[in-house]
Parts: sequence; C-alpha cells; structure tokens
Amino acid sequence: MSSTADSTDVHTLEFEQEKDGPSTSWKRARPKEALIESFGRFGYKVTLRDGEEVHYCALGLEGGEYIGRCDCNGWKYHDGPCAHLCTLRKADFIGEIDVEAADGTPEDEHQMHQATGETFDGNPHDTAVEQAREVRP
Repeated sequence: MSSTADSTDVHTLEFEQEKDGPSTSWKRARPKEALIESFGRFGYKVTLRDGEEVHYCALGLEGGEYIGRCDCNGWKYHDGPCAHLCTLRKADFIGEIDVEAADGTPEDEHQMHQATGETFDGNPHDTAVEQAREVRP
C-alpha cells in the first residue's frame, strides 16, 4: 500500500516518519487532551483540543502495521498520517484505545470507508449529527 493518501484506498500509516519528520501532525497529537469516541469495529470520532470539528477516522492493525484513513483535509491533501490518526496511534500506545486487527479483506476496507463516511449502508454512523444537519435551515 502507498503512504500517499487518496480518496479510494486504505493505506499503511508511516507513524515513524511522521514522528521524525518536519510535519506538525505528530506534535499536535495529544490523546490526553483530545476527545476520542470509538464506534464500530475500526471507527473513531476525534476532536483535537486546538480543533473545532469532529473528524471521523478509521484505524486498524494489519500484519503488525497500522492502516487507516481520516475525513480531514490534512489526510486528503498531505502525505503521511494526519494529527487525528497520530492522536489515535498515541492513544493506542498508552492504552486509551484498543485498535482492532484487520485481515485485508474487502469487508474490512469497506468498514473503514464506512467509518469515515465515504460508504453509506443503512443508518448514519452518528444519527444525532445527521438529524441535526437535517433540522438546520
């Protein structure tokens, strides 16, 4: 898998490069100061202390490597994992979350796409948010 993000694939996440590189994503990632809510098998809602929006992320472990994606612009337009995914990686390291194993099947990838809102089957993953969006003028 490529480490460059695009809108259709789940990628191996190169956290070591992010940690040692010039990006601010690793520095912004502070799981003790973030709001992290898990949903589904791979899904997480992440709100950073310095952010105003909830972002939907998917994170899993496949063959000992982290894989995933996020709905934020940092994920879409930059190489490497975004601050939301770095926050989840750090949260896993300190035992705040338990990342599920993935086996590389199309079903796992589909579930990751559902977690970030790119694939829709059945009810929205966050019914309260969806209902609030429908009520707004």
